[in-house]
Formats: sequence, C-alpha cells, structure tokens
Amino acid sequence: MSGYFVTEGNKFKGRPLTTLPVVLNRDLSRIINSNLQLKSSHDLEHLRSIIAQQRDEWTKLTARIREAAEASQSEH
Repeated sequence: MSGYFVTEGNKFKGRPLTTLPVVLNRDLSRIINSNLQLKSSHDLEHLRSIIAQQRDEWTKLTARIREAAEASQSEH
C-alpha cells in the first residue's frame, strides 16, 4: 500500500489500474461530508493507525462506505 504513493519511476501508460488504494479512495470519496482521502502515505497511516484501531469509529466508517456504495448502485 505505501508503495502506491511513491512517485519515482516510469508512469504506466494506458488504462489506470484498479488497485486497493484506488478502490479505497473511491469508496472514501463517496461518503458525504468526509474529509478522508488517500492522497499520500500520511493519509493511509492516519486511516490505519487512528481510525482502524478505534473499533467504533471503524464500524461507523465502513457502514457509511457501504451505504454510499449501495446508494450509488441504486442510481444506476
């Protein structure tokens, strides 16, 4: 996961790859009024160390992600 944020090396040309950080960021962006985004390794560490270790907060976050995903699927 942390290797995803390294900007060194050749950039991939073509269709963007679907990776775990991409999916997580997309899920987090679906939540209304959420300031959680995965734009750096610091954001990932915040999610992992602060939120994931607080069981109640993690449960609330995953419920909000699920509700947002279900709402977006019902729109299509």
